[in-house]
Amino acid sequence: MTNLKIAIIAKDKVAYDGEAISVVVPTKSGIIEVLPEHMQLVSALAKGDIVLDTGSEKNTFTISGGVLEIKPKSSVIILVDII
Repeated sequence: MTNLKIAIIAKDKVAYDGEAISVVVPTKSGIIEVLPEHMQLVSALAKGDIVLDTGSEKNTFTISGGVLEIKPKSSVIILVDII
């Protein structure tokens, strides 16, 4: 299975740039889990935690909101206000 290519970018830094097997994000419509080959999507993010599973560890990033974009070929870009 293909991994996700994920970039989590804040105003002042790149918090994460690498691969993961899944990511859970808090959207304005509810919490979603993104897996490889997910359909394309753009969504506003709510305040909460992003949980990134790399297979060997889980990383948690607390955010104040932002934007999620899921692109073709399992590419995920997460732009956040404050992390």
